[in-house]
Amino acid sequence: MVGAGPAGSRSARDLAAAGFRVALLEEHRRIGVPSHCSGLISQRTLEESGVHEPIVSNRVSGAFVHTAGGVTLALGGDGTRALTIDRVRLDEILCEQAQTAGAELLRARAVAVERRNGGVALRCQRDGREFQLSARMVLGADGAHSRVARSMGLPPPRERVYCLGIEGRLPVPREDFVHVFVGSRLSPGWFGWIIPTGGGGVRVGIGCDGSDKPVHCYRRLAAEFPHLFGEMEVCRMYGGTIPLDFAPRSYGDNVLLVGDAAGQVKPFSGGGIYTALVAARHAAATAAAALAAGEVSAAGLRGYERAWKAEIGRELTRSLRIRRFGLSLSDGDVDRLVSSLGHEALQPLITRLGDIDYPSRVILRLARTLPALWPLAQLSLRRPLASLQLLRAFLPGG
Repeated sequence: MVGAGPAGSRSARDLAAAGFRVALLEEHRRIGVPSHCSGLISQRTLEESGVHEPIVSNRVSGAFVHTAGGVTLALGGDGTRALTIDRVRLDEILCEQAQTAGAELLRARAVAVERRNGGVALRCQRDGREFQLSARMVLGADGAHSRVARSMGLPPPRERVYCLGIEGRLPVPREDFVHVFVGSRLSPGWFGWIIPTGGGGVRVGIGCDGSDKPVHCYRRLAAEFPHLFGEMEVCRMYGGTIPLDFAPRSYGDNVLLVGDAAGQVKPFSGGGIYTALVAARHAAATAAAALAAGEVSAAGLRGYERAWKAEIGRELTRSLRIRRFGLSLSDGDVDRLVSSLGHEALQPLITRLGDIDYPSRVILRLARTLPALWPLAQLSLRRPLASLQLLRAFLPGG
């Protein structure tokens, strides 16, 4: 197992608990550090992780959505919709659980992997020295730039965004509301955010496609909303890459890819903890069955992709269509769409049905309720151009 993030540690934990010998490789000195994650998850994610220690730092009940054109919309506000967590501690606990189950943690970098004698050989580095490990198969949970995927000839996800994150302190209007900033002028291809972590702490971030740099987008965002960012105290800055579509294949002879390495990320928000944990559950089950049967070829491992797609693939596909539809909108379209979501007929539905893990379900329910949102329902029928034309016809000012 390469990578001791949630995907790698959960896979290692489940495989070791099933009685298999597992080596868990992690290149960083401390598990979970550096963290490149906003740490905003659902209660469902916490339950999927199997972590029961108190790692929740704040509870989020709603969101303020801000557009480049100056529209602001408040959504939610009654009851917990999401949790902010100590992401480093989550990774540490999952890794500890894997070791308790019998996995061996190795502080080393996997430099390359090759197939050899029906199994795999991993070339590793530790403290400037190289050594080799042999195994029957390898699980790559080593992120968006997966060395395992490259070494084993598995193409990477095609679509990605580049992000800047900041941990710091900032007074916010409500500690239980996140802020989301949308519009291509602010953040081409992605969005910005402020996530209160409790006690005055925040995680701030912004991302974009390759047409701009995240740091430029952040400066523009702060200049556009000085009343929100004017008192920002920066404690730590970090960057990262988020894949936004599936890798063409998440399995091959002697290999499975899990988490960001397989592009198992929510395209609508970029969140990847829940999807990684779900995929890791299926990866461990598939690997255990294949190892027990002595069949670790692609034919013996293809059930993994079927299994994880059966559970979360439909949602990820729908969310990717919604994202691409959103990219086709002008900033004026976005202003009008966000304004329409403030319709009194929609607010109770949004409040009741809001789900950060399955956003497409909410959007399709909303589309059945308000004719102005019918174009979004058509996304499931693969008609984005007709949807865009309808949206512009129905929305106020369209």
